[in-house]
Amino acid sequence: IQNYSGEAENLGIFDPMNKAIAMSYDFHVDEAGTLKLIEINTNASFLLLGYEMYRMKNLPLPVPDFSYEDIKKMVQCELQLQGKSISAPHISIIDDKPADQKLYVEFLAYNELFKSFGWKSGILDYRDAFRSSVPDFVYNRHTDFMLQEENSQELRRHFLEASICLSPNPFEYLLIADKQRMIDWSAPGFFESMDLSFEQIQVLRKMLPEAHDLNPTNKDKIWTERKKYFFKPKRAFGSKQSFKGASISRKYFDDFAGSEIIAQEFIAPSEKVFKTPDGPQNFKYDLRCYAYQGCLQLIVSRLYQGQVTNLRTPGGGFGCVLFK
Repeated sequence: IQNYSGEAENLGIFDPMNKAIAMSYDFHVDEAGTLKLIEINTNASFLLLGYEMYRMKNLPLPVPDFSYEDIKKMVQCELQLQGKSISAPHISIIDDKPADQKLYVEFLAYNELFKSFGWKSGILDYRDAFRSSVPDFVYNRHTDFMLQEENSQELRRHFLEASICLSPNPFEYLLIADKQRMIDWSAPGFFESMDLSFEQIQVLRKMLPEAHDLNPTNKDKIWTERKKYFFKPKRAFGSKQSFKGASISRKYFDDFAGSEIIAQEFIAPSEKVFKTPDGPQNFKYDLRCYAYQGCLQLIVSRLYQGQVTNLRTPGGGFGCVLFK
């Protein structure tokens, strides 16, 4: 945390002490069967729906004892970490035009779950989050991660005043989900400067792909080696403006070199054949691992065809994972 206090100060944010509910670590599995971390999400979708998916199919959960109670405890823990002792919190679930979001059904599911705990809960556009009252806890699915947009300023003010418990929040995003962190973790000596054992460092190095800040100084070298990289903006989401180095043109490469772009080692996703109504088809997949406070909660797969993960491939989408 101390390493990024200066960066946080420059962005005008602070550590609110709480973390991020429903966050995930997304992995590809390489040819050797090694998990490779491709991204961290502080506001990952499908935790609750993923749990329901396993229950609907009557399949064993990857973490057998995960339940609704763990989701309840996450919210309670977030409030406690921020020093708020509230037995029946007022919850707001916010996003940009939530009813228009592809996974609006998950907002509805969270809303009903929170109400089942005896809590007051509602789904609101982030612009209207404080129009009638100030909630105790805000489950934030809006993708203005640093609350920098004009319409986010009221939300930002309440966050800075600590009048709400915002989860996830800008500081937690900066600390672990900002793609600049992948670059930092690739730097020689980064983990060695921490209180980590040799074995822990070896595991981290094995699971983390090489990553670089694309800038005018290294762009020619990276262009030469472009086929080994995947390029994406540091603060985008959902595979927006992401490209495989093997398919990018020199003109486009030169246009975005020097902007906030990360060149990340390309880890090809594993592939598996599944039966579909149109016959057997080959799907790429990644593994989304949800965790809170160092505890694994759930694992789902995301099946797709094409260059990047998507929820548009017929027969694709989220799937259960069975471990042998």
